[in-house]
Amino acid sequence: METRDLDYLLAVQEYGGIGRAAEELGISQPAVTKAIQRMEAKVGLPLFERTGNGVTPTHAGMLFIARARTITLAYDDALKEMRALRGGELGMVRIGYSPTVPGALVLGACRQLMSERPAAHLRLRRRLAQDLMDLLVAGELDLVIAPQPQHDAGALSIVPLFHDALSILADEAHPLHRKRRVTLEDLSEQEWLLPGPTIPLRQLVDAAFQRRGLGLPKLRIETDFSSTSLLQLLRGTTMLCIGGTEALGMLTGLRALNLDPGELDLRRHVGVIHRADAYLPPLAQRMITLLQERAR
Repeated sequence: METRDLDYLLAVQEYGGIGRAAEELGISQPAVTKAIQRMEAKVGLPLFERTGNGVTPTHAGMLFIARARTITLAYDDALKEMRALRGGELGMVRIGYSPTVPGALVLGACRQLMSERPAAHLRLRRRLAQDLMDLLVAGELDLVIAPQPQHDAGALSIVPLFHDALSILADEAHPLHRKRRVTLEDLSEQEWLLPGPTIPLRQLVDAAFQRRGLGLPKLRIETDFSSTSLLQLLRGTTMLCIGGTEALGMLTGLRALNLDPGELDLRRHVGVIHRADAYLPPLAQRMITLLQERAR
């Protein structure tokens, strides 16, 4: 088996067929077929089975693909480490950060890193935390700056940065601003702008409502991305959404509701997250230090 066979295996799984994988890889279909046959001969089990639309992994194939992905990431990390040894600290660091993390923290650390390392290159992605975690696990990011995941993070290493709390935001003319203490019952009567149902923040809100027997929030707008510009949609309406306090400093016309602290726990722990078993380039290590210094 050759290391490139693993790349072919992952491509067949991703594109659902040997022909499509060969086209994307820019090689012949027989070359991909032979690679799959070599691996099946090595493991002694069929890895794919034919379907009407191409091929799909067998149970053994799914297990082997998961291992192959880990091996491929480890091999890529090894090459990065060797390149770093050969070229010193020159290179690129790939950073993802959540829209609810203060931009001044992330971008300030980026500016300082570029000042210290004139030859360094940065690749930044600003996405919802769950999307960033998927990219991190897939090896497409070195660091993620986001709220720490609630689930088991055994494959991840987390460097704490700071603790804070999100707020429920509304137009400054919203009637709920006149209430001294806002409750979940008050919130259940309102329309919301919220992320999709797979996002932990949305799940937190849904669960809080359901525990009180209030049903799900009345959704007016659902989004699969997050940005401060989205909050403009709240202005002049009675819609609610959840955001960081940084957004209030960037947008006029919005205020945080005075939510009773016992109604909905929006506290969070923000950290720098990376794969626990991955090679961490010197630039990424320095970025973590800068973020810690600024967070303090």
